[in-house]
Amino acid sequence: MELDIQEIRQNYANLTDEEKEIIRRLMNSPARSVIAKVFGPEFDAALGQFMLPMSQRGRGLAARQ
Repeated sequence: MELDIQEIRQNYANLTDEEKEIIRRLMNSPARSVIAKVFGPEFDAALGQFMLPMSQRGRGLAARQ
């Protein structure tokens, strides 16, 4: 599978703010690791570009104690 990163970025830019938020939340959830297992490391690396900034990511239960 070959990924066109420029096209992916353009497609992402064309999303609504609500759609962008859905992708950001997905990239910070356990679903990302499952998707990576199916589609491989190149796809996972492309997905990583759409993660929430560190300051906006949720903290896990272990970090809250």
